[in-house]
Amino acid sequence: MKFLKTLNAVHTRLDRLGDLPVFSATINRIQQISSSKEADAMALAMAVMKDANLSAKLLKLANSAHVNRGNGRINVISRAVILIGFDEIKNLSVTLKLIECFSKTNPSVDIGNLVMRSFLTASIARELASKAGIDDIEETYTCGLLHGLGEIVIAFTLPDTYNRMLEQRKLGEQSWSRIQIDELGGHFSDIGQDLAQSWGFPKSVVSSMDEMTAEDLKGDQRLNHQLASISQQLLQQIYNREHSGKQDFSALIDKLGSATGMNRDKLTGSLNRAFRTVCDLTEEYGISSRRLIPTVQDSGDEMLDDFNRKLSFYVHSRAESQDHDDDVLQPQSSGNDAPAAAAQQIGLQRQLQHLQEISALVTQQAPLPQVFAKAADAILESSGCTRTGFCLLSRDHQQLSMKIVRGSQTEPLASYFTLRRSRDSEFFFRLVEKQSTLLVTDTREAGWSERLPDSFMQKVNPCGFVLAPLGVNNKVVGFLYADRSLEAGPINDEDFRCFSQFHMQTRMALGYAQPRGKPA
Repeated sequence: MKFLKTLNAVHTRLDRLGDLPVFSATINRIQQISSSKEADAMALAMAVMKDANLSAKLLKLANSAHVNRGNGRINVISRAVILIGFDEIKNLSVTLKLIECFSKTNPSVDIGNLVMRSFLTASIARELASKAGIDDIEETYTCGLLHGLGEIVIAFTLPDTYNRMLEQRKLGEQSWSRIQIDELGGHFSDIGQDLAQSWGFPKSVVSSMDEMTAEDLKGDQRLNHQLASISQQLLQQIYNREHSGKQDFSALIDKLGSATGMNRDKLTGSLNRAFRTVCDLTEEYGISSRRLIPTVQDSGDEMLDDFNRKLSFYVHSRAESQDHDDDVLQPQSSGNDAPAAAAQQIGLQRQLQHLQEISALVTQQAPLPQVFAKAADAILESSGCTRTGFCLLSRDHQQLSMKIVRGSQTEPLASYFTLRRSRDSEFFFRLVEKQSTLLVTDTREAGWSERLPDSFMQKVNPCGFVLAPLGVNNKVVGFLYADRSLEAGPINDEDFRCFSQFHMQTRMALGYAQPRGKPA
């Protein structure tokens, strides 16, 4: 009886909210048309156009780099339908409306993260399905998207009950399954199945939402349940949700391997591709990619920790670029500013490309010198600096050696930073050991001639420079350096911002490489 009481409370709340718009007549019509062999693109386009917000978002997606690869500007829904495809339109519509209907939430419950997990579960399941040879991978996606529907709906409609359940889980005295039965009279999956069935989803999708009903499924439909369920469990591990009795990350990967016939390398590759796809689409869906960043910690599960380090690095890189784009690409005065704005946009695109390349090097576990060299190249190309480089500190902290140098007139820089520790060079050794960034915008300003070593000014003679140590915890390995010549003028804010961005990426790369035992 408690379950019926919960279900009535959910429906009452949904009725008061006007039901969930994700399961509106428009969405149901889109599902029907996209599943019909007789339907054409215009019929589906007309169904989509009944929802103005959905139409606008689908057009935006149709013109995104992820979907539109050289097809020209898409301005009409019918062409978007042809470009994207019927099945993909169906899943994009459900996803977009799912996100939209939960965008205004109770501040006491972070439903946004639950929705993001559903989106990730769907994306991972579809990526795995495509490699496992499932015929209808779009149904796999739907199974993944709806697998956590019950929990989302309880959090949305009964936030006080949901928060009480979370508090009980933190105590660790009962399993999450037991808490659901005690508080709701059933499981989240029971709630989700009831709603999905009433909203017209296929029986194969509804049955895949619960372990017990999935037992009756065969072939690909049974596999859809396994992919959705295990993908969700992997995400619980990645995002450190309390879950008593959980299997470790590697055991879940092996479980996926048994279900799909894929080896570990292919499975982790599919996970990486799924996260990259989600990163590509988060901005188009109106979600902050920062929600994808996992906590990096030493959990004792080596495979999980390694995956999280790589994922955190990749998403941080994308989020930093996205944040900077949001800051910079604000409406500017028109007219004469257009060429400058275009040049700035090109510069931002180059920076993003460099960040992605550094991220790829880290994911591939490339040697650290290769990462440092890439960072030096990126700073040189993306800023107004005329020389960049990486300088290595010896293990005994008695010598500095410029191992990587880029730009013009590099010989004086490389020659000077072949330093033995002495009274004249102590300035740089102490700076590096303190792990303090030094920015000198203009060496000609009063005070710097007295503070900087005479030999440095005589030989290197920059107009301005920035130097930032690289290290992990208390271990410093060297520093990144960039300067501008006297002809180029002082270091400006954009130079420093660009330098700092790539320094941060390089420092993160060093941090993620260290636990694997790579030489610093």
